Amino acid sequence: MKSILALLLVALMTTAFRSETKGSLVVSLSNITQTGKINVAIYREGGDFPDDKFLVKTQTGDCKSGVCTFKFQDLPFGEYAIAIYQDEDGNGKLNTGTFGVPTEPFAFSNNFKPRWGGPSFEKCSFKFQQDKQSISITMINSLFGGD
Repeated sequence: MKSILALLLVALMTTAFRSETKGSLVVSLSNITQTGKINVAIYREGGDFPDDKFLVKTQTGDCKSGVCTFKFQDLPFGEYAIAIYQDEDGNGKLNTGTFGVPTEPFAFSNNFKPRWGGPSFEKCSFKFQQDKQSISITMINSLFGGD
């Protein structure tokens, strides 16, 4: 009897640790008014956000209209935050002006729009807990009026 219980326990533990629950996340962007590659990055919690030490997945793509979709496969369920920017000049980074204010379109999950200071993981985080989950994010083209 003891050996059967031990085998069952080992089988349950092996199954629990062998496969992490994963799914696909669809990120829909709207309010795209400029041209240039869009960079979408998913981060897990830790340190400052966004910090590449906590980068989980990233994608880059062209969008030709006001709406664009990115699909991330095999993302482990958990809590994440997303940072997005559109590289209008193709230099591979988000350009900023005075006081670090972005001069290219950008966005964060939860449609967080910075007022005084940058984003935090807490303000941008969301729970990813089901396969084929979707979130919608609106691009910010300017912090100084307009959209």
